[in-house]
Amino acid sequence: FTLVELLVVIAIIAVLAGLATPAILRAKKSAAKGQALKNAKEIGNALLDFQEQYSDYPSELTRERLIEDGDEMMQGDSANALLGQLLAAGSVDTEKIFFAKGVKGAVEGDDVFSSADKRLGKGENIWAYVTVNDGETVNGEGSIFPIICSPAITGGDNPTFDDNPFGGQYCYLRNDVSAVAGKISKNGRPQVKGRGKEGLFSTKKDGIFEGMTVDLKLPL
Repeated sequence: FTLVELLVVIAIIAVLAGLATPAILRAKKSAAKGQALKNAKEIGNALLDFQEQYSDYPSELTRERLIEDGDEMMQGDSANALLGQLLAAGSVDTEKIFFAKGVKGAVEGDDVFSSADKRLGKGENIWAYVTVNDGETVNGEGSIFPIICSPAITGGDNPTFDDNPFGGQYCYLRNDVSAVAGKISKNGRPQVKGRGKEGLFSTKKDGIFEGMTVDLKLPL
């Protein structure tokens, strides 16, 4: 090759790489979203099993019942502590379904959960957990209520989400145990079809949580 020909080849390779990179990133984020939705469905099945045993989704009351049954439970009211009840109750036998690639700080569970401090440890859970009205679960509410969602950045009554891991979308599990995705607005608010600009956690008129107080518990 002459120097000119070599430079032309290098330029062509650089252009092709530049064109391919965004497509590869989109494919990775789409795969991560698909993994999250699949795992959310499995968590939903575990929640149904847990509900059958304890007549509620994981809460402070079910935590107390597990302690009475002799289980050591994680302290605090993080999403990890709440969802860890599914492992303690035997409703699910792996930590891996609480993970999805791409979420900042997330690590795949090691499936060591014989003690409270090992059960869904830091980074082993990507899912935020929805509670209402000072700690109550959405168990028994309408089918459209979200139970878990990801990837949340801030919790509380006005949560925000990270639009990077799933390509501008978030994933959530509804009370009818269907796993769906929605768009994240420019200000990080999770949107939902048919609910206007107020978003998933709106407590205003015609919002999903109309008249309630929402408290989204974050993962560790």
